[in-house]
Amino acid sequence: MACINDLPFEILLKGGTPAQCENMIKEKSDKVYHVTGGYRIRGVALMGDKIPVGVKGDEIFFQFIKPCFGLFVLRLPEAKDVAEQLRKDFVK
Repeated sequence: MACINDLPFEILLKGGTPAQCENMIKEKSDKVYHVTGGYRIRGVALMGDKIPVGVKGDEIFFQFIKPCFGLFVLRLPEAKDVAEQLRKDFVK
């Protein structure tokens, strides 16, 4: 299992509410996917229900729960592989 600290992320918001996190992700993204708990981004499992993950170009934005610290919005640059996987996983 991978650790979030192994990824080159940028913190955009910390200690936000679920609504604040989702709003920020929507503002930053061209497309937002809602994934289920356990969905993995480069081996890191996300926690929660209907977790927003946004894509804009080759970067992604996602809500991350760090136990004892709360909700964060993280930006992962150069994540074309993740963006493509999201598109593939959520084809309608």
